[in-house]
Amino acid sequence: MAYWWVSQNQTYRQEQEGGYLWAPKSGANGVIFQHWSNMQLVKPGDVIFSYANQAIGAIGVASSAAYDAPQPEEFAENWHPDGRRVDVVYKTISPGMPLATFVDEMIPYLPERNSPITKLKTGVQGYLFAIPPKAGQFICERLAFVAPVEEIVADTLQQTVPDETTREALVKARIGQGRWRRDLLRHWSGKCAITGLDIEPLLRASHIKPWRDSNNRERLDVLNGFVLSPAYDAAFDVGLISFNDDGTIAVSPRLSANRLLAAGISQTAKLSTVVDEHRGYLAHHRQALFVVT
Repeated sequence: MAYWWVSQNQTYRQEQEGGYLWAPKSGANGVIFQHWSNMQLVKPGDVIFSYANQAIGAIGVASSAAYDAPQPEEFAENWHPDGRRVDVVYKTISPGMPLATFVDEMIPYLPERNSPITKLKTGVQGYLFAIPPKAGQFICERLAFVAPVEEIVADTLQQTVPDETTREALVKARIGQGRWRRDLLRHWSGKCAITGLDIEPLLRASHIKPWRDSNNRERLDVLNGFVLSPAYDAAFDVGLISFNDDGTIAVSPRLSANRLLAAGISQTAKLSTVVDEHRGYLAHHRQALFVVT
C-alpha cells in the first residue's frame, strides 16, 4: 500500500463520477512517462489524493490494481487509446483544501525527485505521483478536519482485508495512529533509537521496510520500525541514510560532510540496539531505498 497524488485538472469530473483513475501507457510518439507508468504500482487499499484547481478536492482509496482499459469515452481530449485503469472509491471534500494553505508544511516531507509540487510551490505538470508515507500522513491529518479519512480507508479495506482486527489495526497504522506507534514507542522506551531524544511530540515512528513493500504482518511488526528524531527520520525515509547490520550509519554520497552537519546528522551515529529481525528489514531498506549515486 502507498499514498498517491493524482493531478486531475482535465479529467477531475469524469474520474470522480466514474470512480476510477485512467492513464495511457505511452504518448502518441511512443514515449513512456513515469507519471503514467506509476499506475502499475497502485494496489488495493492505497490512498489517493485528488488534486485539481489548485486544491485537494477529494480523497480516494484504490479498490483494484491497474488493468488494461481503453481511454474512457467521456474524456474530451484524445490520448493514446491503449491505457490502464484503477477502480477508486472517492469521497468529495467540500470545500476543497487549497494547496496554498498547507504546501509550506508539506514540502519537507516530499522527495527531491518526482515530486508532485514544483519549487515554486505549484502542481507539477503530470498525472500520478507517489508521495512518501510522512507526506501522506500529514495530508490525512489535515483532511481529518473536513473528511472522515479513517472511515473512507476502512470502508474500502473491508473489501480486501476480511479480518476485522487486522483491518482496524492497518487503518490506524495507515494514518499514523494506533497500536503500532504506541508499541514502537514502548519498545524504544520513548526515545530516539539514535540520539536518545525523549520528547514524544518530536519523535517519528518510521517503518524500516516501507509500507508499500510490506505485507500485513510486516506493517504491524514492531521490529519493522525505529523511533527517530525528525532529521534522522526524514533522511532515512527518503534513503539518504541507512544503517549497517551493526547499527552504524551508512550515508549516501549525496550528503556531503557540510550537508550532514547542517541537517543535524552525525557521521558516527549508531542505533542503540539492533536485533536479527531489524537486520532483515534493514537489508531491504539498503537495497530498495538507500541512495548511493
